Amino acid sequence: MPEKLEQYKERVAAVCGDGGLSEEVQELLSDMLEELAELSRSNKALRRVILKNGQGSAMSTRLRDALYE
Repeated sequence: MPEKLEQYKERVAAVCGDGGLSEEVQELLSDMLEELAELSRSNKALRRVILKNGQGSAMSTRLRDALYE
């Protein structure tokens, strides 16, 4: 996602540099890019937590299977 985010930033900068957008639209795009970056960071953190929890549950599954035998 960071690569795509950088591409979006470059595209927005190019369009804003041409002067084809009003100040309001430029501000909106900037806000949206910031929000996208924050959501991407949050998504990455949540994925780490899920992976960490998934590893822990595999251990308990093995233990449960051993206890049932």
